[in-house]
Amino acid sequence: MPYTFPGDISVETFLQEYWQKKPLLIRNAFPGIQSPLTPDELAGLACEDDANSRIVFEQHELGHWHVLHGPLNEDDFSDLPKKNWTLLVTDVEKHVPEARDLFDRFRFIPDWRIDDLMISYAPEGGSVGPHTDAYDVFLIQTYGQRRWMINQDYNDSCLDGTELRILEHFTAAEDWTLDPGDMLYLPPNIAHYGIALNECMTCSVGFRAPSISNMVSEYAEHMAAAIDQELRYEDPDLMRQQNPAEIGPDALKRIRTLIAEQLTVDDDSLLRWFGEFSSEVRSGTHAQTPDRLISTYKDLSASFHNDSIIAQSSLSKFLFIRHNDDALLFVDGTSYMTSLAFAIALTDNREINAQQLVESIDNEADRQVLIELYNNGCLLLR
Repeated sequence: MPYTFPGDISVETFLQEYWQKKPLLIRNAFPGIQSPLTPDELAGLACEDDANSRIVFEQHELGHWHVLHGPLNEDDFSDLPKKNWTLLVTDVEKHVPEARDLFDRFRFIPDWRIDDLMISYAPEGGSVGPHTDAYDVFLIQTYGQRRWMINQDYNDSCLDGTELRILEHFTAAEDWTLDPGDMLYLPPNIAHYGIALNECMTCSVGFRAPSISNMVSEYAEHMAAAIDQELRYEDPDLMRQQNPAEIGPDALKRIRTLIAEQLTVDDDSLLRWFGEFSSEVRSGTHAQTPDRLISTYKDLSASFHNDSIIAQSSLSKFLFIRHNDDALLFVDGTSYMTSLAFAIALTDNREINAQQLVESIDNEADRQVLIELYNNGCLLLR
């Protein structure tokens, strides 16, 4: 399905001229937009045990720039000041399926790069301070007005005495006020400072940018898991050396060879690892198994009605990689070998007509994967 850029430029122009290069302000990118949640609903979600929430205070009895981490409770909201605080809830699309409608507007970026939808609410003066992010973000104003100031040339020293990484010195190079429907795109490492001019809500669509260090360590761990634990260092040609405390060049050469052999990056191991790594659930909230498990494909088919829909769980992440004429389908950190047609059918749209999907499956392996994904709660039948 082709996805268009939410504004008056093309996807191609955005990717070539702005993506990871420079900021872009689009006025009225989302005409008539409504926030997926009201302020009260956002506060209610912030009180859920499995929600990732926090309130940032600019002035607090515990000090300048204080953070109150969730899960929150009603008492946390009963005595809030009238100004200068912000409520933030991340991974909203995992808790509110309807929020994926906004989330999906950005599928012109590969799914493995999309991270989460964060929604913030703030009264007048609410802010999280001037800061930078190591990832791309689209900031969409859904209610009220927020002033955004940015600068690409800044001093990166941060304030002491707070867990927040707030820039100690910030001067705005550009300054805009966003109204409902306006959107600001920021590439990584752009200093930005948003301040609520009145009661307002902002949706932030963030994108994963895994660190090189994290990928190397995760890949090495993946490779190490496949190594025979009984294999040991050997040196049958050991020679006497002058100083027993010295680690000799022969030992280093042997160790270098052993490690290089085991960490060879071949395409098959890399693509399987990266698909599992990219689809792994990191929010801590996992898909829930259905009340009644399905044991046979016939039982699953019998559950369908003419208008039945098979939908991805909002808690799951689906990706695939072409593998010869087939595909490796990745769901929540697990890989499945399937037909290419089946992988495309499950991932092209988050919902698909159940009867059409059943009629398109012509092999037992795909049928078993469908049953397993349903029993794991990754696919829902509506």
